[in-house]
Amino acid sequence: MKSKRRRLNNYIDDAQGEAILPPEMFCEVLARLPVESILRFRSVCKSWCRIIQSPYFISLQLGVTKNRPFRFIVQSQCEADMSSLFLVDIEGLKAREIHLEKIKCRTRLKFKLPALGVRVFCDGLLCMASEKRLDPVCICNPITKESVILPLSRSKAHLVRHKLAFGFDQSSGKYKVIRDYRTSSNKHLSKFQIITLGESSWRQLNPPQDLCTSDWDAAVFWNGSLHWMINDKTLDDPILAFDLSSETFYTIPFHRLCISQECYELQVLGTSLTIVEHNNHMIKIWEVTGNKVKGFSAICREEHDTYVCWNKSLFYKTISQLSHKSFMLQVCFKDNKTVKKDWFTCYAPEMKRYFYQDIHGLPDHFSTVHFKPSFVSPSAFLSVQSQLPVLKST
Repeated sequence: MKSKRRRLNNYIDDAQGEAILPPEMFCEVLARLPVESILRFRSVCKSWCRIIQSPYFISLQLGVTKNRPFRFIVQSQCEADMSSLFLVDIEGLKAREIHLEKIKCRTRLKFKLPALGVRVFCDGLLCMASEKRLDPVCICNPITKESVILPLSRSKAHLVRHKLAFGFDQSSGKYKVIRDYRTSSNKHLSKFQIITLGESSWRQLNPPQDLCTSDWDAAVFWNGSLHWMINDKTLDDPILAFDLSSETFYTIPFHRLCISQECYELQVLGTSLTIVEHNNHMIKIWEVTGNKVKGFSAICREEHDTYVCWNKSLFYKTISQLSHKSFMLQVCFKDNKTVKKDWFTCYAPEMKRYFYQDIHGLPDHFSTVHFKPSFVSPSAFLSVQSQLPVLKST
């Protein structure tokens, strides 16, 4: 306790003193406040600002945040209107706009952050990139408005798809990014590269076999590994996983019955890796159990009639499970292959009802990424050799 107090005292001005609360107790109270309040408190005095920027407080607040419900980051899918992100609070039915122009990177690259799409999140950090280019890949914290550009690949390959996965390696205490991409020369073969924040270059990864991951959803981080659904319907082990600690691939079995690959999506619902099966008017929730040593299996946890005949013009993705009795869905209406409208709705199976979530200010067509706000700095994990110039927006 004394060593902890000494570390915290380094971030407190002597003139301010500690008359009200000991520093560690002050941090405990502050970390439990909404992130919007903490941001305002940075301006109270130098002592508070220094405490909020201290590694101890950042770690403490991150731990508190992990036990709270997800928020969502929403971004327009219209290329002409990607200049803002929206931090969505489903419980409060409100959205806060975050202008990407205020999150700047000091770099020689001729690009603007709004030209990149949000791909995935981890610990309050967003991983952003283009779907058609390998470079650049940006890690940003939309709360603190810090961002960094990862080392460039210098590849000139023409891509048909570029997706990212992002997770924290507990064994090394570092973040790792994996990209999964396909080139025009081989549209049905996924290639993988990895980089640890702090390294100076990307490294090639070799999956256990030639495969193509699903276009339907992004990789899911669970239990120290990243997970993808594989496109090949003939495989007995259709889930590809990558252990961030050992940096090895493995597969998880699941017997698929549906004809269309779009009937499945991977999610983390609660604390479990979950396969959500969609089939016309039915939804099934499969929970993955087991481990790499004893093996994995998938158990059907629940099954519900959605009372709607979903089709190619009206479909949905499961965003989260709000409780054992309700799911948050992102519903999409498409007309003549042109998406017209997205919206959030809460589905309560036992009540046989849908509840439209009236959140003002969202774009018509958008992508959604889970998000939990934090004060983690993306530049803190970069080494001196690999760190690119960073500009913190005011």
